[in-house]
Amino acid sequence: MISSHPQLGRIATVKMAIQLAGVVMNPIALLYVIPVLYVTGWTIYHLSHGFYNLFMHPLRDYPGPLISRASTLWYSRALSRGTIAQDLLALHEKYGDTVRITPDEISFIDPQNWKQIYGYRASPAGKVEMIKDPRYHDTVKPTVTILTGNDAEHTYFRKVLSPPFSEISLKKNEWILHRFATKFIARVKDVGDNGNKPVDIVDWFNYLTFDIIGYLAYGEDFNCLGESKLHEWIECSLALASLMTLGQSARQLPYPFDELYKWMFIPDSIHRRTKTHRDLVDQKVKARLGRDPEHMDFLQKLVELRKDEKMDFGTLSEHASLLTIGGSETTATLLSGAIYFLALNPEVYAKLTKEIRTTFAKEEDMTLLRLSQCAYLLGVVEETLRMYPPSPANHTRMVPEGGAVLEGKHIPGGLCVSMPMFASFNASSNWVEPRVFAPERWTGENPDKYARDRREALKPFSYGPRNCLGQQLANHEVRLILGKIAWHFDLELMEESRGWEEQTSYTFWEKHRLWVKMKSVT
Repeated sequence: MISSHPQLGRIATVKMAIQLAGVVMNPIALLYVIPVLYVTGWTIYHLSHGFYNLFMHPLRDYPGPLISRASTLWYSRALSRGTIAQDLLALHEKYGDTVRITPDEISFIDPQNWKQIYGYRASPAGKVEMIKDPRYHDTVKPTVTILTGNDAEHTYFRKVLSPPFSEISLKKNEWILHRFATKFIARVKDVGDNGNKPVDIVDWFNYLTFDIIGYLAYGEDFNCLGESKLHEWIECSLALASLMTLGQSARQLPYPFDELYKWMFIPDSIHRRTKTHRDLVDQKVKARLGRDPEHMDFLQKLVELRKDEKMDFGTLSEHASLLTIGGSETTATLLSGAIYFLALNPEVYAKLTKEIRTTFAKEEDMTLLRLSQCAYLLGVVEETLRMYPPSPANHTRMVPEGGAVLEGKHIPGGLCVSMPMFASFNASSNWVEPRVFAPERWTGENPDKYARDRREALKPFSYGPRNCLGQQLANHEVRLILGKIAWHFDLELMEESRGWEEQTSYTFWEKHRLWVKMKSVT
């Protein structure tokens, strides 16, 4: 009970001040008081922030689970578990085409939003684009590249890198794809004992695509097919991808949990492999600077700029890394997915082999141009991209200053939006029987059955000015290799590889071993 007598009240106040001063002057007491004050203040701040996110935030009316609307914990957990692709699909199946996945980010799967989010937008200042979420790229080396640069920087690098990816250049280099595809077929026949032994086709696709990109980018391959061994670079590349995802997960958390997360969940081995990756890139680039290849490789223009002192070595090396990873891992992933779904669905593979073996009188007739006219083969590739996109998660963009209108609602500048590929490509609102592998949805064989498909939702190489530079190469490469496989082999999926598509992802899919018998028919 507080005394109403003024004198007693003043005495009580003085006593409390003396006690507080005693605490402040006592170092031992401070060891207890300061942490309590910090934790209390931290808790009050984040609880009030969660309250704001739920009831006062500009995105408060968008649907989503309570935890994702209040905090970034759901998103960080999904990233760290490697289940972000599947978890986003589950949210969209539950909440609809538009879901709030963090307090500041909305995920869309309606195909109308591809153009709105990833295309150029009209503004008083001219054409502008939504920039990439800096939380993603700030986790890696901050060199300005075609991937991380602003609009002007990206346009410059794309112009420099584009010539080798043109149809004319790819036509000139077609012999390179044939050379390595033929070597791949011979090695698989040998290792698989003409179909008597199962082979892990994932490894062999990695050998193949890494050798191809080595020759195309540096003028010499890595001899993975010859040695039947993964180059150290491949494993280090995957470590770099994991570092980007785990770093992004950590950046979703408040201090000090972000630092604690990095300490607990990003092991030193990932940092060591990332450094090894950069050392290997630097070595390869230095070797390339010292010689001239027999054909115009992907680094030609960058090397010329470096020799003219118009580009520093770090920028050249960083682009070499991007070309190597982007031109090998994603293609190997797509090929692995295609073989899995073909072996899992024998009736589909039978239709593909019939098309290939009746269209071509001999293997030498299998040119890139003629393969691009094989309707069922194209359907197989499109359906694989839909069900198993090599880049499965969301590619977040930041709304520019002044905001943007998406689906009739204004979203303020500084907030984030995205179109997650796996969710967009597998949502029941976009596709009939989304988890059924059906190339027929692309060939027009059964138009009534697939009339409800929103095929414009499929953008596996992204959309707009930052879409994939190498998509024509990837398409030609995959068609050629699948065509040769269909020409040479019958497939049998081993029982232990059923359910292979159930994988985690850290930027790229963490592919399991895929055991298949490749039975030679030639």
